[in-house]
Amino acid sequence: MSNDGNKYVLEDIGGGLYSFRHIQTGEILHGTVGPEKEARDLYMGSSGLMQNNAPSRTVFDIGTGCGAQLLALLDFINEPNNTCENLRIFSFDLEKLGLQALAGAAGHFPSALIHQEFLERAIATDNVIMKTPSGKTVEWNFVAGDFRETVLIPLTKEDGLKADAVFYDFFSPASHPWLWTFDLFKKLFEYSHPKTRLVTYSSATSVKAALAAAGWFVGNTIASGKKAKSIIAAGSLGELDDPLPAKFLSTFENSHKPFCPSETEESKQNIRERLRCHPQFRQD
Repeated sequence: MSNDGNKYVLEDIGGGLYSFRHIQTGEILHGTVGPEKEARDLYMGSSGLMQNNAPSRTVFDIGTGCGAQLLALLDFINEPNNTCENLRIFSFDLEKLGLQALAGAAGHFPSALIHQEFLERAIATDNVIMKTPSGKTVEWNFVAGDFRETVLIPLTKEDGLKADAVFYDFFSPASHPWLWTFDLFKKLFEYSHPKTRLVTYSSATSVKAALAAAGWFVGNTIASGKKAKSIIAAGSLGELDDPLPAKFLSTFENSHKPFCPSETEESKQNIRERLRCHPQFRQD
């Protein structure tokens, strides 16, 4: 698609739940479970943020869309019992049409009503710093543009920047394959440290392979509105409760879709070679 922007329309997904449909692709964001549940259970629940005792935490909110994970992070920092005093968020997307759609339909999303002031400021500016009622600090930074071009922008502004959690929530690999490649995951790995966790709703073999080849350790986490478990990746094997077994290498080699359609021949070769020597899949 072009860089003209992503347009959304409010969608009744049943059971009193609402989400947004992406007009250009027809995809309904957050599937059948709804944005609040997926953001809370899958992304926040798998991220390790709630178990992290560090006073400051940095999160990459990639594919911000209509703001489900952003709202979940704001709910998190406002919880009185967590130890996080400073939460820094980098949100990546083409533009803010999703946040505008959320603000216009805030009555259907309780968290959006609670954080309405933040949303208004986020739509108006690319940097928001706010204090919670308990004195905690939220710093939000918006990185606009094609993620293939913007992925390293925060690193150019702050050498050595690391993320504690990464929420990877772009449109599906089927509709936007160029956003699920080895090259992107390799660049994103530059922001990782041993306890970093990357969470995505995808369960595709090609995504698991690209992540592992890029340097991540890869495992399964809870399913989100589908039978297959979603993917979690981490900077170290110890962060994974359910890591992919060594036999994943055979699964990859026998898959009818082992690569994202946007991978170059060079990237495909890199993925093959890196998987075979990845410490997670070695059968010594």
